[in-house]
Amino acid sequence: MILKNIIPDLYTFSILVDGFCKEGRVKEAKNVLAMMMKQGIKPDVVTYSSLMDGYCLVNEVNKAESIFNTMSHRGVTANVRSYSIMINGFCKIKMVDEAMKLFKEMHRKQIFPDVITCSALIDGLCKSGRISYALEHVDEMHDRGQQPDIITYNSILDALCKKTSC
Repeated sequence: MILKNIIPDLYTFSILVDGFCKEGRVKEAKNVLAMMMKQGIKPDVVTYSSLMDGYCLVNEVNKAESIFNTMSHRGVTANVRSYSIMINGFCKIKMVDEAMKLFKEMHRKQIFPDVITCSALIDGLCKSGRISYALEHVDEMHDRGQQPDIITYNSILDALCKKTSC
């Protein structure tokens, strides 16, 4: 692109960051981010979220959390996808209390969790043996008019079967 005098924009850079992250090539994604910033293009919530997702994919949730915090310090507001990525990342490494803190922070900031966010938290609660809390979250979803999906129910069924040795 650059050799043909085509200057990448925010959208192009974000696609590159996302692509590298989905392949688990977070180092390359970070290099693209650095090149982007060097050209004076500020990353947005999509760019940062892709990078956070990449770090979570390679089990470097602490680095994803650092990006999450950096994003905030640079004036970029996290959205439901950003929170979902972090909640899922924390749950995957059994840091469910950290995930719960972020879930509560979302509510304080008037960012409403979607089914993906709720399912990630419910799965983490189930896997940590907190099935009653997970079921409370399902009830809250119903109260908000939000329908749990097959992923939500699979997490609960899996936990219940393991608890009762189906």
